[in-house]
Amino acid sequence: MRLGWPRLLLLAAVLAVAAHLAAVWALPRVIMWRLGSAAPEGMERRGAIFLPAMTDHRSRRVVMPSPDLMYALCPYDLRDRPWRIHADPHAPHYWSVALYDANSDNFWVGSDRQAAGRPMQVLLLGPGQAAPAEATAAGAQVVHAPSARGLMLMRLLVTDRVRDLPAIEDARRSLHCEPA
Repeated sequence: MRLGWPRLLLLAAVLAVAAHLAAVWALPRVIMWRLGSAAPEGMERRGAIFLPAMTDHRSRRVVMPSPDLMYALCPYDLRDRPWRIHADPHAPHYWSVALYDANSDNFWVGSDRQAAGRPMQVLLLGPGQAAPAEATAAGAQVVHAPSARGLMLMRLLVTDRVRDLPAIEDARRSLHCEPA
């Protein structure tokens, strides 16, 4: 059986579309699974939090990392219970905490502007989980994650490495991310 050019082109187009859709769906999930499955090499680990070294021109842990930011990462798994995220970063400049779901979509961000000098307290709930009454009474912001697994990423702006680094490191170490 011989396939003519039109059929070969149609087959090639169908295969290309299928490969593209598989990559677009699978790649973010594989990246997030890899980030959450094991301690990245060369990173300090403090509980569930990974503290990478300051980014430089050789760093490629994240695509196109910013050399003006320090990061802290916390992979979370909400299948068994909610997680608490707490930070009291008295950083001299901008900081933010962002939550990403299993396919790398950002679904929540808190920053120095929203915190206005107060500690940030978040109760992160998985799909179908309800917030305990004591969590809302304690003032924690309740955030519903669209997937049971994902990643929390803290970013802190460093404008002067020599002057800012000690305060930035203290702010980064104020972060706690753990099962409730």
